[in-house]
Amino acid sequence: MIYKVTIDTTESLLILNKMGIEDLKSIVYFFVEADNPDEACHRSLDKLKTSIIEQKLTEEIVDYLEDELHNDIKTTELTGVSPQL
Repeated sequence: MIYKVTIDTTESLLILNKMGIEDLKSIVYFFVEADNPDEACHRSLDKLKTSIIEQKLTEEIVDYLEDELHNDIKTTELTGVSPQL
């Protein structure tokens, strides 16, 4: 199944901005292929982390992504878009 996952990053924006991450919106959308909603959320979080690391990679950012990011974001919407092909 392909899912559209909406993530609210508002709480993490200030912290990430201080670390030099500028190109992150307060609401981000990801389309992921997954077997179930939990896997879709996990894959979306991985995509979010990858997009942050692509902007800037420092030890401070990696520590934040590993330890705190999952506490500072919220999945606000999860929609099944189409069955897996």
